[in-house]
Amino acid sequence: MSPFINDRAYLIAHIKTYISLSDNELAEIVNFFDTCSYNKKATLLSAEKRCDKLFFVGKGCLHLYFIDGLGNQKTIQFAIENWWLTDFLAFQSQKQSNFYIEAVERSDVLSISFSKYQELLSKFPKMETYFRTIYEIAYGAALMRLKYINSFSKEDMFFRFRDDFPEFVKRVPQYLLASFLGLTPEYLSEIKRK
Repeated sequence: MSPFINDRAYLIAHIKTYISLSDNELAEIVNFFDTCSYNKKATLLSAEKRCDKLFFVGKGCLHLYFIDGLGNQKTIQFAIENWWLTDFLAFQSQKQSNFYIEAVERSDVLSISFSKYQELLSKFPKMETYFRTIYEIAYGAALMRLKYINSFSKEDMFFRFRDDFPEFVKRVPQYLLASFLGLTPEYLSEIKRK
C-alpha cells in the first residue's frame, strides 16, 4: 500500500492552501474520501456510465477523454498531483458521462461519491468556498485553452504549452499530448525536432 493512502496529507495540504480549518475538522473531512491506487491505463470512469465520483490526484496523472465518430481518442484534460478531475456536468446532474477517465501513469487517488460530497458541503460550509475556488481556477484554465486553440498556430500552441507546463511534456506520452493539442503524433514529433 502506498504511503499516500495511509496519510492523505496531500489533500489536507491542498485544502489548507485555500481555506482555514482546524486539524479536527480536516481529520473529519478526509474521512469522507475513499483511497485507491490505479495502475497505468486503468479506467476510473467510462462513458455511458453514471458519473458518481470526483477524483483528487495525490500522486500520478490522469486524463479525461472521449472517443470521436472515427474511433479516435481525444484528450480534453489532464490532472496531476493536487488536481481534481471528473466529468463535472455529469457529476453535478448525476447522469451518464460522455467521457472516460484513465490513469496515464500509476496513480494514488482520493475519490468522493456524489452523496458524500453533498454531505461534506452541508456539514462543512467552508468546503463550498474551497471547491468554488478550485472550479473557478479550472474554468479559467479551460478558457485559456480555448484562447490558445483559437489564437495560435498548432506549432505555437505546442511551444506555449511546453513553456507553461513543462512537467506535462516530460510525463505525458506523446500520443496523448498530441491528442490534447489537436495534433497528430507525427506532426508533434516534427515540431519537437525543430
